[in-house]
Order: sequence, then structure tokens, then C-alpha cells
Amino acid sequence: MHWKEVLKMEKLKPVIVDVNNVKPLSFGKEYDSRMILDHSITGRSNVIQINHGTVKKGCALGGASHGEDEIYYILSGSGKLNLDGEIKNIHANEVVFIPAGVFHALDNTGGDCDMTILTFWRDYRYNDAYEERIKLWGKSFKTIDEE
Repeated sequence: MHWKEVLKMEKLKPVIVDVNNVKPLSFGKEYDSRMILDHSITGRSNVIQINHGTVKKGCALGGASHGEDEIYYILSGSGKLNLDGEIKNIHANEVVFIPAGVFHALDNTGGDCDMTILTFWRDYRYNDAYEERIKLWGKSFKTIDEE
């Protein structure tokens, strides 16, 4: 998008989200997922969706492939990442681009602490955790104070 087109967009208020106040969606004992930025939080339909995930120490996730590109930013910890059968060692401060259709699975079974990551999606509709939140909560974002 050209900067002149950006100036024509509706001006929204800035948003600050404290991850500690976001209710996690737990996927068993292995993984917690917190939606920290999406269209419902910002009010803009084409905003990048950001999810804060925690792969628990000693756990591995089953993995998946998606019809949309995904980006991981490893915040803390280390582990292994299966990318279409190729195992990569990953650690904090690395960014991983996962193209659409590539199977990927996180493994923190050898880690000595939880591994936290940010996942970035161009479109919220490709994130399975987003759909699960809607099904369970009726919305994508919930604070720890809500019930």
C-alpha cells in the first residue's frame, strides 16, 4: 500500500495490550495461546493478527500445515521445529517464515523452560486458535477479568 493510501484510511486510536492480562486458550497441558492483536481489538479489518504462544517445558505439539503463510518470532526458550520433515534447532530472537502448505511442529521436550513465541498471520481466518476462541468464547479476545 502506498503511503498516500494509508493517509486516506480511517484514523483509529492506538491500542496497547498487556499480554499478562489476556486470557489464554489452553490446548491441553502442552500449549497456551493468547490473541494479542487482531481486527476485533484494533477495529481495522486488514490488520496483521498476532498471537502469543507458550509451548510448555517438556512438551511437543502435533503440528499442522495451513493455506496461508505464518511467521514465528521466538521470544524465549529454545527447541526444535519440524519443517516438512526437516528438524531445525530454534532459539530466542529468531524469526521463522513458514510458507503456506509447509507442515510445521514445535518440540520443547528437551527444553529446560517454556518456549514463548509470537505468531503472525496476514489474515485471522487462517489461524485455527482464532476459530477455537470464537467457538468457545464467542469472540477472539478475552481478558483474565472476563468470565
